[in-house]
Amino acid sequence: HGLRPTLGRIPAANFSTPDRMIGAQLMAVSGPIARTVSDLRLGLEAMSAEDLRDPWWVPVPLELPSLPKRAALTVAPEGLVVDAEVEKALRDAARRLEDAGWELTETTCPPLREAAQRNLSLWLADIRRAGRDVIAKEDDPDANFVFAQLEALAGEPDLNAIMDILQARAALTRQWQVFLNDYPVLICPASAELPFPDLLDVESPDAFRRIAEAQLTMIAIPFMGLPGLTVSTGMAGDTPVGVQLVAGRYREDVLLDAGETIERGGAPASPVDPST
Repeated sequence: HGLRPTLGRIPAANFSTPDRMIGAQLMAVSGPIARTVSDLRLGLEAMSAEDLRDPWWVPVPLELPSLPKRAALTVAPEGLVVDAEVEKALRDAARRLEDAGWELTETTCPPLREAAQRNLSLWLADIRRAGRDVIAKEDDPDANFVFAQLEALAGEPDLNAIMDILQARAALTRQWQVFLNDYPVLICPASAELPFPDLLDVESPDAFRRIAEAQLTMIAIPFMGLPGLTVSTGMAGDTPVGVQLVAGRYREDVLLDAGETIERGGAPASPVDPST
């Protein structure tokens, strides 16, 4: 399982380099990975301790007032084509919550494609300013290929475009906050596909776009600074599969509670042989 916390929940500072550029400041976070949700909770408690060197850190309690046990299920957000095994995992996770007394509604969620596109444009602007010369100097074929594909997907924003991106972030976050007030937890894909072979994304432009499409939720959700929890639900043959839970800002407590309920309803997590 893995927890991507709310922006500002876990402090981060690196004095070996200049401060991160705006895309990274708004979207990059650190969080725990563990074999049990209870260990994620323990890791979050330790990692979220005060550190005033990070101006984004906020002193929000880890436990906030309880919310209704109400969740939304979105299997295929905005027309995303989802593998059958992924859909099976999503419906299985929803059933586990329902069995534990949660109210489940299958519905659409707020926009993700716009958020993903805005995210890519902002990150690429950062990379152009801070990393383009490094990429050219290293001249690594895979890095060159990925940079070229990102440029093809995101274009080159000017100052007005950057201002539009930051303005759109407020509007999109507002929509998501209203939605997550109605449904404190969203169940959606972590990826539309099962884990793909290593280096598939650098095989061809089509393969890169396929992976970017499959990872829609992972690219989009951080743009709004929302927390996400990936929960392993089991295996599809010899391949691990799971779901992503999303909640309102600073509601990691709700994610962990829901994650523990899903975890209890299935088989314990087990090591995976990376060679298979």
